Amino acid sequence: MKFFIGEWFADNAIMTSYLDQVQFYTGSYLRQNRLSISPKIGGSMLYGLTWRGPWMAPGKYRTPSKYPKLFKTKVMDDYPELEEIFREFGEIYFPAFNWSQTQMNKNYPCPPHKDNANIGSSILCCFGDYEGGHTLVDYGEKTGIQKLDARAGWVKFNGAKYTHWVEPIKSGTRYALVFFANSSIDSRKKIL
Repeated sequence: MKFFIGEWFADNAIMTSYLDQVQFYTGSYLRQNRLSISPKIGGSMLYGLTWRGPWMAPGKYRTPSKYPKLFKTKVMDDYPELEEIFREFGEIYFPAFNWSQTQMNKNYPCPPHKDNANIGSSILCCFGDYEGGHTLVDYGEKTGIQKLDARAGWVKFNGAKYTHWVEPIKSGTRYALVFFANSSIDSRKKIL
């Protein structure tokens, strides 16, 4: 192991130290419209590949990936080392789970939504010293709303099927990583 030691709470602290080095912002228009927060507080950004590109804005371009019509997200260009860090973390804690992207959130209390482009379940991991900020998942009439604390260990749920959101963060810094497979990305990767 290069980045982690294989013990959840120690690795939680290690991951927090890596995420503390990242300059968070809110990346997509969809996320910005869902919840607008100052970059001084946090943000929500996608790490991985995107089909949106190659132009981000006038004079700003996305880096092409090795896959046709897929581009690196800005945060992937800015922090390439996170790819290896996230891979090792996944290999230690959820090795049988196939994922292609990571949603990175800092102090981002996401309102109720579904992840329409996701394939099946997602893995949620939370890091940091904070109060509040539980993830709520509405499983419907039979089970109702479940409160999840992904600091104690990763949790798996189908965000494409069930509405979910994050409670307000009362204090501290809450980091959340959501590991998932995206139908648009995975179908384009198969072309290569």
